[in-house]
Amino acid sequence: MRPQEASRGRRPDGTVDGLKIPDEAAPPELADESRWYTEHTALVISTSKWAVLGAIAGVCVGAGTRGFLWCLAASSRLTARAFTGALQPFHLLPLALPACVWLIRNFAPTARGHGTEAVIAAVHQRAGKIEWRVAPIKLLATLLTLAFGGSVGKEGPCAQIGAAITSLFADVLRLRDEDRRRLVICGIGAGFAAVFGTPVSGALFGIEVLYLGRIEYAVLFPCLVSGIVAHLVCGAAAPVPVLHADVLSWPPGPLILVTLAFGAVFGLIALLLIETMRGLERALRRWHSHPYLVAAAGGLALIAIYSLAGTAYVGLGTDVIESALAGTAQLMALAFAVKILATAVTLETGGSGGIVTPLFFIGATSGLALARMVGLPAGMFAAFGFVAVMAAAANTPIAAAVMGMELLPTQLGVYAALCAGTAFLMVGHRSVYASQKLGFSKSAGLEVPLGVPVGEVAPTGLKIRKGSLTDRVHRLARRARTPRD
Repeated sequence: MRPQEASRGRRPDGTVDGLKIPDEAAPPELADESRWYTEHTALVISTSKWAVLGAIAGVCVGAGTRGFLWCLAASSRLTARAFTGALQPFHLLPLALPACVWLIRNFAPTARGHGTEAVIAAVHQRAGKIEWRVAPIKLLATLLTLAFGGSVGKEGPCAQIGAAITSLFADVLRLRDEDRRRLVICGIGAGFAAVFGTPVSGALFGIEVLYLGRIEYAVLFPCLVSGIVAHLVCGAAAPVPVLHADVLSWPPGPLILVTLAFGAVFGLIALLLIETMRGLERALRRWHSHPYLVAAAGGLALIAIYSLAGTAYVGLGTDVIESALAGTAQLMALAFAVKILATAVTLETGGSGGIVTPLFFIGATSGLALARMVGLPAGMFAAFGFVAVMAAAANTPIAAAVMGMELLPTQLGVYAALCAGTAFLMVGHRSVYASQKLGFSKSAGLEVPLGVPVGEVAPTGLKIRKGSLTDRVHRLARRARTPRD
């Protein structure tokens, strides 16, 4: 009985002031059979729907990625046969990069740069709506860039192929915007999973790369389905490190300390890459109206870099990555810095391609160099750098941690995950993907504007949260600097 009814004198016959008051319905019980049936019927229908859509997306994206990788291998063989003398393919970069700029400007402007940027923006701004012709143009532009030695990766076109195929598929099925968005995210994850050869971490990367510090669990299941299916269809293999048995005998205490220290350094190396790309982008803005001149100048700069540093930095650099993971690469200590410069020049002056493969190169070579400097197992820490630099530069620590466990034995995979998490924090609120949205603050001592793209947040826009430990430390430092009378 309600309190107000009691005060008005509800009678035993259920009337109040002569009016019949109906009895209150009993609250539904969780054990009620019809309620159980309704809930699980909806769950079965939804799960079946997204299992089918995810599998179809995985088949299409896996086949498209396999075709792209075949074209990439064929173009590499063709250029290798065509240039057998002193003239190397990268000597034609001053012509290849302007041709790439012309192709993109005239047919698919959103395919500029590392491509994943445009896919992230489409998911955030247009519910994943992407023009279908972006995929073939991105494929051709990336083939052109890599065939002549541009320093880019191969996952950019795979992400755009996946996004374009699933967006077209959503048009055919007339899916609503929310379902289109989910399906396109599945396509992105499938593209990464197929080209990396790591189905689980690749699928997670496609989800995690959208936000800094936030994951959309609604797309986790279909993205895993599409990633695993795409990996099986594509058949690409991941570069598994070659490790010696003695690395497993390390005592855990010192290994944790060394892992934390290396993770911090890898985060700073990722920060160097991000700031190099952003700095070069700002420097070239004054030449925005002369894109072909900028592209030709970028080609000349790459010729100079390769001529001085060597051809190990040309193209994907997968041979260098594999030898670094094996601990046998013979490179100078600053090889990662050369790759950072070559990648920034290629992408910011008009080249087209991905950026994750250069991240693998930078991480593996920096880990190799650091391990050799302090006398540690080179292959193991090259693998740590392989995943940690990706975690930091792309803000994808979960995907990187899972990748470490997929590539390394269980005993070492957990330390690679710790290294990736440390690097992720040390890089700060920056990313190689400017369209990535901020989902949380990496420090309780900072006030960070949430829900905005990373590229729109300047370091000067971050404020210290009042009352935090960081605020107290700053106040103590100011007092210590204040001269006493």
